[in-house]
Amino acid sequence: DWFSNLPLSTTSFLPAVDMNFPRLGYFERRDANSLISLGRRKLSLGSSPYSFVLSNTLPYFDHLWIELNGKAKSGEYLYNFFVISSDRTVGGGPKTLLGHRFGYMNDNLKLTFGEENLVYGVYPDLQDLGPFLIYHHTYQSNSNVTATLAAEIKLSDVIAYGEFTLDDFRLSTESPNSNPTAFGWFAGFSWKISDGLPYSGLRFTESENEIRDRTLLNSGGLRLRIEHYHATTYLYNRGTSIGKFTYQYRFNVLHLDSWPVITGFFGFPYGPDSTLSLVGIEYESQNTLVKVALELLREGSFTIDSPYSPPFDQDWYGPKKPINRSLILSLASFFTCCPDTALFADGKVIFADNIDFWINVGFIKRFSLF
Repeated sequence: DWFSNLPLSTTSFLPAVDMNFPRLGYFERRDANSLISLGRRKLSLGSSPYSFVLSNTLPYFDHLWIELNGKAKSGEYLYNFFVISSDRTVGGGPKTLLGHRFGYMNDNLKLTFGEENLVYGVYPDLQDLGPFLIYHHTYQSNSNVTATLAAEIKLSDVIAYGEFTLDDFRLSTESPNSNPTAFGWFAGFSWKISDGLPYSGLRFTESENEIRDRTLLNSGGLRLRIEHYHATTYLYNRGTSIGKFTYQYRFNVLHLDSWPVITGFFGFPYGPDSTLSLVGIEYESQNTLVKVALELLREGSFTIDSPYSPPFDQDWYGPKKPINRSLILSLASFFTCCPDTALFADGKVIFADNIDFWINVGFIKRFSLF
């Protein structure tokens, strides 16, 4: 298959232009102790490529994002609050993800605890918008709540990090018809082999304007990354489609009657009942950025669209057989030619039942009309 990012169609001379634009647009105010962003841009959390809460694999989130920090005796305290709204024409009603995180950070340690509250079918009220409430203990209907604990530790040139997101936990005293235990976790480390300056050249506009919370990782130099992710069988799921931890985009394409809907996950892009092992090497200098990753993906037979109703399978850890395995090799690179021009090359090869690949090469030119 051939792909182009130009608005062309192989079956019609009509342009295939998405009228749901812009893909990037926001208001931001930032100072030493705060950040507020309102609009449309990429959002992500943590030091790893993926998070079980928010990952940058989706094109954008329509959001309100607030960060606050204050000095502590030997570091600083962190607070983060965000609201993300989904397209209500897709799910048949409003769907809003709210989250808050509290944390502590110094030069060698970062600890955060947070909650995520997916309000579906109704609009959030003050019990959902309260930034200091414990969402789980409000016991509201039309609400899917998760809790997340994340940590980073710096040991010389190595930074170890991990995340645990709990969706449901069934006690032994609960009914077998209660929601089954569901969670996701990952652990990994980054080893800085050599120092260097961070890349200062051009990148894609969406990446340049992405919000990622502060981490212990410093850009620049040569780095090795090793990680493992596990999503249990029932993670992100609910009995109603609108209550699942998914984010939908409806593209208003001016090509006949095409209104395609693309669905992804707020967090871990491979969804429930899956594991991922990742080895990556990254090199970054002032004019060069290269990232190579090898991922082993194991996907069980249970998906986000599988039935979610009692009786639930007692083997909830997953992945459930039969298991599909894929080996994914990816590359992303940028090379600065001059301050207003850069070359890029990226691609991915997926080894599964079939071999699929895509390659993307080109250049970025920054110019002004005035």
